[in-house]
Amino acid sequence: MERRDRFRNRILSRLSAADGAVLSQLQTVDLPLGKVLREPGGEDKLIFFVEEGMASSTALSRQGASIEVGVIGREGVVGIGSILGHRGMPHHTVMQVSGNGYSLPTELFRTEFVKHGTVMQAVHDFIYSQLAQAAQTALCNRLHATGPRLARWLLATSDIVESNSLDLTQEFLAQMIGAERSSATIAAGILKRAGMIDYHRGHVEIANRPMLEDAACECYGMLREEFARIFSK
Repeated sequence: MERRDRFRNRILSRLSAADGAVLSQLQTVDLPLGKVLREPGGEDKLIFFVEEGMASSTALSRQGASIEVGVIGREGVVGIGSILGHRGMPHHTVMQVSGNGYSLPTELFRTEFVKHGTVMQAVHDFIYSQLAQAAQTALCNRLHATGPRLARWLLATSDIVESNSLDLTQEFLAQMIGAERSSATIAAGILKRAGMIDYHRGHVEIANRPMLEDAACECYGMLREEFARIFSK
């Protein structure tokens, strides 16, 4: 394919015209809501770069329960374990906000990215951001109440997709914040009655962002500051 004037994905944006082997193999892909990008375990034959939208990685128990352990937007890539030469992490990754992006054979990128310092640094920045996110999420799910966790998650998702309009079901929201559906429904109702969000049939609209930021737990501000520091480079 011909190189676009500007990739939105932060890793792809580090590529130059000299990276012809990678650019020629990039394939544009639609990433609709619910599209599975990777299954638990095994090596990923393809990796995915999100240009618009958001993917969610969830850890699964043997009984089928799941909880979100990371989100991926245009700052990163789906399939990082395989890029690093491992058989892939035991996580399920699916699009939770529809969008589009590119796919690329894993082996090609694994071979090429070590040759380019700027691309490698972008990958390392993304890995670090995922580690920071997973650690803070573990603390958040253990220490903070459902309402502040929900506010934090809505704000973080809005930042990633760069929109205040989100198509999200109550069941999905509960899964992402590690809460019972009834608890998530009650928390969403409180935010709605306070005028912070509007919620109707699987669609959430952030109506008052400053109020929602005040309602969110400290984890939102901490991760926002850390991500700004990481990606300002």
